[in-house]
Amino acid sequence: MRVLCLVDGPVYPPDRWMWNHLPQEAQNDDVDFLWTSPADRFPKWGKLISYYPQYGWLAWRAFRQSSWHNDGGGQYDVIVAWESKTGFPAALMRRLTDALQTPLLILAFSFKGLATQCVAIGRWVMPAVSAMTVASAAECRYYHDLLHVPEDRITFCPIGWHDICCGLGARHGEGAYILAPGRSYRDYHTFLTAVTGIGYPVIVVTRRFALRGAPIPPEVIVKEYMPEREYARLLASASFVVVPLQNVPFAAGVETIVQAMSAGQPVIVTDIPCVAEYVIDGVTGILVPPYDSEALREACLYLASHSTVCAQMGAAARRRYEANFTAEHAARRHYAVMQQVVNSTHLVGLEN
Repeated sequence: MRVLCLVDGPVYPPDRWMWNHLPQEAQNDDVDFLWTSPADRFPKWGKLISYYPQYGWLAWRAFRQSSWHNDGGGQYDVIVAWESKTGFPAALMRRLTDALQTPLLILAFSFKGLATQCVAIGRWVMPAVSAMTVASAAECRYYHDLLHVPEDRITFCPIGWHDICCGLGARHGEGAYILAPGRSYRDYHTFLTAVTGIGYPVIVVTRRFALRGAPIPPEVIVKEYMPEREYARLLASASFVVVPLQNVPFAAGVETIVQAMSAGQPVIVTDIPCVAEYVIDGVTGILVPPYDSEALREACLYLASHSTVCAQMGAAARRRYEANFTAEHAARRHYAVMQQVVNSTHLVGLEN
């Protein structure tokens, strides 16, 4: 296949992103990468300053490159975009220019944030998307209803992650602290209320704006985002991981959950629809109701006082990661969808 791939971080040869984790038969694919990596330092409308414009520029570059290849007889078989921040602007560009010769596949699609203020525009743009994958099964119906995307264009593909703690030598629990990492759609107000006075060290890794208005108790240390190796060491050494989420209908926090599983960590997670495929309650972690600080506090106290249970859950989480959520698993699943898009003889194009 000849592929134009849009991603949200640098890809320098010999790195081939997803293709690093694919079998030998995929290594003959001719893949061109376009990427951008804007700083995500502002919340909500602040993203219009330096964040979203970079993805608009990426879409324009993709349009120019794919158009040049089409005119020169070297047409791409498919354009692949990682997440909506790269894929949605590309779809908008296609819709505006009627440049639909090459199918567009968006991996790990989501429609959230500022986009939810423009649902009508989203519905107008989506016919320019040939297919998409989503990170939770519940999203298939959700995006069908919200954006009127035919369900046969939506495929559930669980998120995977590379083994970020591999080779660190860090041991589970040696740091004796609770770790709560992540930014998007976190419910830190409920979490910080739950751990106030808990008598156990807590580290939160997030942007400061994600904590705005939330009371920060003295036992909580807040760290801004850091190099992956430093974060991996924090993750590997924690007693357990908490992912407090807002009650949203789309996937949130799943990358953090998979990272924790790869580190052999039990997780306490808010029970929202998107986590059903990732956390087995009572086996790999504990699910708690949304916005329930008392239930969250009880779960933290339970794991903090039951190190054997923590170890058992962490081991079960690691086994589940190895069986389902490695980077190799995710790459193969997404690549299979890519092949279906390319091989299909009846892709639904822009509707008249």
